Amino acid sequence: MSQAREDFIKKYKQDVIDASCSYGIFPSVTMAQMIIESGDSNGVAGNGITFVKANNAFGIKKGVGWTGQTMVFNTPKDGKPVSEFRVYPTIKDSIIDHSKFLSVNSRYKNAGVFTAKTPEEQIRAIAKAGYSESPTYADAIIAMINGYKLKDLDSGCQKKK
Repeated sequence: MSQAREDFIKKYKQDVIDASCSYGIFPSVTMAQMIIESGDSNGVAGNGITFVKANNAFGIKKGVGWTGQTMVFNTPKDGKPVSEFRVYPTIKDSIIDHSKFLSVNSRYKNAGVFTAKTPEEQIRAIAKAGYSESPTYADAIIAMINGYKLKDLDSGCQKKK
């Protein structure tokens, strides 16, 4: 267990709960994705370049229809020398947009993301819909959920009702 990750979870847990619950995403899934996606090459959550420079906690690229600010970063993993990424005023805005991004893309609905009964089902559906190029993405997210007891965050959705 990493104290830095524990601190990261504590810092962003309420924003994750607020954004995720309203869109039908398990907060445990969002938080685990955020830990992994915001990390630097050493896996330190919140130290990745898009997180630090663009308040983009999930590395979401510009995509079709984005009218907000963007920044260009090197992206050797996807075969392109550079890609354009969304820029957010705050990390909270990035968390909200991540949930919205999943909810407005029909490929996630069609894959069963919003009918999943467990966080494990949900992340497998997200992966099946093509969220990540990594074949072990869902397993990594599930390991993060279990390793940091992130399912505790999911009870925050019931408390909001």
